[in-house]
Amino acid sequence: MSVVADHFLRRIRAKFADVELYREQMHGYQNTGLKFLKENPFSGLFIDMGLGKTVTTATLIADLVAEFVDDNPVLVIGPLRVATQTWPDEFRKWNHLAHLNLSIIHVDDDDPRVKAASLAAIRAKRAECAALRMFKSEIEKEAQAAGTRAAAQMREDLREAATLSKASVHLISRDWVEWLVAYYRVRKLKWPYRTVIIDESSGFKDHNAARFKALQAVRDQPGFITRMHILTATPAAESYLHLFAQIYLIDGGKRFGKEITRFREEFFTENRYTRKWKLRPGAEPAILAKISDICLVMKEEDYLPRTPPLFVTRHVTMSPEQMALYRKMEADMVVTLDDGSEIEAETAAALSAKLLQMASGVLYETKLEPGETDEDDHVKIQKIHQIHTHKLEELKQIIEESQGRNILVGYHHRASKDRLKKAFGTKITFMDADGKCVKPWNAGKIPILAMHPASGGHGLNLQKGGHIIVFYDIPWSLELYLQFIGRLARQGQKHRVLVYLLVCRETLDEAVVQALTAKEDAQDMLFRLMKRMRTKLRKLLKGRKKVQPEDADWDQVVEILADTKMSDEVKLEDEIVDDVKRWYYHPESDSYAQMTLGEWATCSEAGNLVEVDELDVPDEFLLPHECCPRCGDAGGPCGPGSDCYEDDEL
Repeated sequence: MSVVADHFLRRIRAKFADVELYREQMHGYQNTGLKFLKENPFSGLFIDMGLGKTVTTATLIADLVAEFVDDNPVLVIGPLRVATQTWPDEFRKWNHLAHLNLSIIHVDDDDPRVKAASLAAIRAKRAECAALRMFKSEIEKEAQAAGTRAAAQMREDLREAATLSKASVHLISRDWVEWLVAYYRVRKLKWPYRTVIIDESSGFKDHNAARFKALQAVRDQPGFITRMHILTATPAAESYLHLFAQIYLIDGGKRFGKEITRFREEFFTENRYTRKWKLRPGAEPAILAKISDICLVMKEEDYLPRTPPLFVTRHVTMSPEQMALYRKMEADMVVTLDDGSEIEAETAAALSAKLLQMASGVLYETKLEPGETDEDDHVKIQKIHQIHTHKLEELKQIIEESQGRNILVGYHHRASKDRLKKAFGTKITFMDADGKCVKPWNAGKIPILAMHPASGGHGLNLQKGGHIIVFYDIPWSLELYLQFIGRLARQGQKHRVLVYLLVCRETLDEAVVQALTAKEDAQDMLFRLMKRMRTKLRKLLKGRKKVQPEDADWDQVVEILADTKMSDEVKLEDEIVDDVKRWYYHPESDSYAQMTLGEWATCSEAGNLVEVDELDVPDEFLLPHECCPRCGDAGGPCGPGSDCYEDDEL
């Protein structure tokens, strides 16, 4: 086989490596939507979340390309994450879509090519200014300015290259539509996109927005766009006034006119005091009748059973630098951050916790520092390092797509709670210990309710308040996971429950989801994975001699651990030399306890305990004096299996 042929085959295999589904697996209602789009070149698909509007429209694109209907590329416009992640993921997942070439007209802020261009410009300008014997302060100022200009130019060049790509499908954020239109207008180039798809078209609801006006200018030119489809679950979530701009893009003003004034006068009345517009009596059916021929509406209750819940995995991706930091922690159990902080995971269980923290965007650091005087005891310093905000941005995107529907958010890390509180302010409510939030939630008065699966996983009836769940942090307990979902997916729920899982690619998040999906206990799987990693284990357990990290043959360690069963890993206290107390969480009783590795190894509930960082331990367990927070006995919190736990009704 020639080198060219071998390279070609490798590329083909790579394109189809992530295929999970086949066209034959598309649902009947998705094929109905596909047929409607084919028969109506200018139309809207208003279908509920979870019904698969992306694969429906992507299949249309694949059919148009296969039938040579249009040799020009198809333009897909959507929110940033939808355009750069959701659509590409959908193309990779389906067998009949994976062959299509995609061009994403977007440049990440941390793109290595942009950084390289900036650094090269900075070095060149420094050398130039040094030759002129300029002051150091002036040299640095000129160098940074040159770096900024070079980075901006590189971003422009990369966007231009993506725009001129020969790929079949071009994807762009709706925030860059104005730039795209201007690019072709200024250069007097022919508009290349005969087919335009607008996902989440509610982003074009404002007829005064720059993005709408830019696309409107192209739409009004005869022959420029010969097919346009708008997709959304909520075209008029806030007001029917928002329909005007969206419908204009697909009918050119034929139904509601070219000016919004006519639309308002025909269907609305204005309150001259509040300056707000209100629908006239009978206007709603009249509006829907006008667009019924070009808009297909699909509601979930008409096509999907109410049970079981619909699970949607929303992936986020760390940058190369962030992923390198994650891999460093995974391989060496220790990382050094940019500020010089060195964070170490002392055990496999601690490592799993650290990796899950990093997947959610944070990393906890706990260390002891000397007191102010020699007589003072050491002071415990706890710090949260920020790694990324990808999950937070994805949650914001889901909230936008939900268009006002109430959302239940599950989190695990205390840092995640702080982030949610800072990001959403008064819009988000956290479940209180007494459950006082339940009534207003069920009354629809709380738009975003957040709670820890352990605190809200049992006994709460929340089905009347909403049907959308987002797991910001993926819980490792199968029971808590299912119970949390059961707060909404229960008798009395009028809609199919939609469960979003925010999963960070190529991290332990994926292993947790895999275990939960396979109906396994995710924590067991985590430990099995961690025990097979190339890590700095301090001791080999039962039946093995003790080995210090610097003396270990790590290939042999990994081989030994690969054959070690969970039940054999921890047995005898005298084989574990470690007097450091760690915090453990017991999901079954929703309690926390502090113990050494030796105490953990001999505990009857060891297999059900999860090691956690102290920052994730509720305040009521972090008492200044050594006593049990439940029974008050001295000596610290009672361990699982004690009388205190047996009497606990939780």
